[in-house]
Amino acid sequence: MFYQILVQSSRGSDLLMKEYREDGIPKVGEVFRSLLKKNHEENDLLPVMEVGGKYIIHIKCNGLYFICSASQDEPPFAALELLERLSGLVKDFCGIISEEAIVQNTALVYELLDEIMDYGIVLTTSTRSLKPYIQTEPVPVKADRQIEGILGIAPGLFGSDFQIAPSNSPDKPLALSQHSQALGSQKNEVYLDIIERITVLVSSNGSVIQSELNGTVHLRSFLIGNPELVIGLSEDLMIGRGSPVSSGPGVRLDHVQFHPAISLAEFEQQRVLRTQSQEGETTLMKYGISNHLSNNLPFQVEASMTEITEKQIVEVELHITCHIDQRHHAVNVKLNLPLPKATTDVSPSLPSQTHTMEYKRGDRSAVWCIKKMMGGSKHTAKLRIHLDHLSSSTLIEIGPASLEFELKDFTSSKLQIRFLKVFDRHNSYVPFRWVRYATLSDSYVIRLR
Repeated sequence: MFYQILVQSSRGSDLLMKEYREDGIPKVGEVFRSLLKKNHEENDLLPVMEVGGKYIIHIKCNGLYFICSASQDEPPFAALELLERLSGLVKDFCGIISEEAIVQNTALVYELLDEIMDYGIVLTTSTRSLKPYIQTEPVPVKADRQIEGILGIAPGLFGSDFQIAPSNSPDKPLALSQHSQALGSQKNEVYLDIIERITVLVSSNGSVIQSELNGTVHLRSFLIGNPELVIGLSEDLMIGRGSPVSSGPGVRLDHVQFHPAISLAEFEQQRVLRTQSQEGETTLMKYGISNHLSNNLPFQVEASMTEITEKQIVEVELHITCHIDQRHHAVNVKLNLPLPKATTDVSPSLPSQTHTMEYKRGDRSAVWCIKKMMGGSKHTAKLRIHLDHLSSSTLIEIGPASLEFELKDFTSSKLQIRFLKVFDRHNSYVPFRWVRYATLSDSYVIRLR
């Protein structure tokens, strides 16, 4: 039995709250804020907490807290699943999950909350089931594009029907898409994204201590009806640690997990996936690689340090090399270098006016920013660290360096989409199809000593 559902911003303000029963937790928003404040320093806020004989359950999504209160006879995992599905509904109907999207579409979200539950009993959380009953038109909101902004278009995969997407099309709400369809202006669109995140720890001599890659094949569909999608992956794809593809041009993944709706009848022989398109977002496949990225790391960072004792200065020379193909490039490359406590100022020397370096006094760090870095290129920056005193531990306090980057049209695993086909016996139309690739740094740390 559920009592209340509410959404809070990261600042603790209630964006909306729905009361399903009168015997819920009084002032549940204030109660959650106090729990959040109490556990913030301990960094130990549990997803399920007991308050007055009832549960408060929450998840965090895109900086927002989705919260519900429930009776103790309600399984906590069912409550967590409800909140996950609610966040998915908000994204499907509003286009994105953000504070602005919920504020601009408050009436629509309340309409969703009215339909998914009756007197604390869940009725449905299916996007398809809810679409006919949601009458409020969504207000499109511009997304903060960490991923969408760097996802590129793979050229020439589908011939002349392969077109560039408008800038706001990945964030198009479902209801708006349906409304446009009724007006005859709907374009059948489907997006297939491969997004990879890299975690790396590199020693001072350049050897890789730890490496991990986690990737997803993500589908976002705005197709009319529910046509069949046929997706071809790399033909040389091998799965498992014991697979023969350990180096060279082949693609090897340590582990793979598929969505239950995927048909794998042709996967073993042809590396082909089949599924029925469902309007909205679906993660078709998750995969990972562990400790086998040494030859495929996109960046190498080197550093040398020199002490000038009489001037109480340490000179640091940093080198960043981009080891990807020259056809590709990285954007928003940031090298963060922690500095000694005795630092008073930093004097940088940069290779180009397009590069910047900021000394963050409060964080005691220097951040070197490169807006765009071509594959195969190497950049060098020098900085003088001015100190109020120089001790034997000064050099030890410098580093480790951490690197952030976004790689467009590139996958470190080399996984590729060979084709994306759409089949619908009842509709003769040519859909708009986009395949996009992105690799992001999750944690890319380089020890300097």
